[in-house]
Amino acid sequence: MADRDDVPAPATDRYEADALILYGVKLNERSDYARLDVGEGYRTDLRVQLYHGNDAKKAGEYSLILAYGYAFEGHCYRFDSTRIFLVTDDAPKEAVGCGFDGLGYKMWRIRASTELLEIASNFGDARAIILDANLPGKRSPSSYAITLRMAHRDGRFNRD
Repeated sequence: MADRDDVPAPATDRYEADALILYGVKLNERSDYARLDVGEGYRTDLRVQLYHGNDAKKAGEYSLILAYGYAFEGHCYRFDSTRIFLVTDDAPKEAVGCGFDGLGYKMWRIRASTELLEIASNFGDARAIILDANLPGKRSPSSYAITLRMAHRDGRFNRD
């Protein structure tokens, strides 16, 4: 049953009501920085590394995560696309649950109140990333607030 996609990781010996588990891979596993492809050709990277003051942090002190999904309150969720997060609180463990077992994925057990940095990456030309993305009607549905509620009264729809 542990290999099913809808079974989250088992709880630790201590119950935490706001525990959240991130599933993914650690991008800075082999070195103290993460390498992101910038598409300029072979061997062109953007390197991301965490510093505290003038001192570079070691890879074991933080994780740059390419996240595929998460578990919260006993349910498993998948991101619509991969997301990159910086986590400084917890060291990764081998993934258990949500279908990530035994495939080389890691998991990070954090609290819902943990501060994260999300690194958004998008690759394309300026027309696609800036101009086309900001045309009316092409924006992400999450960028619009739904403020109109409708109620049915005497065969008409009225604002509430």
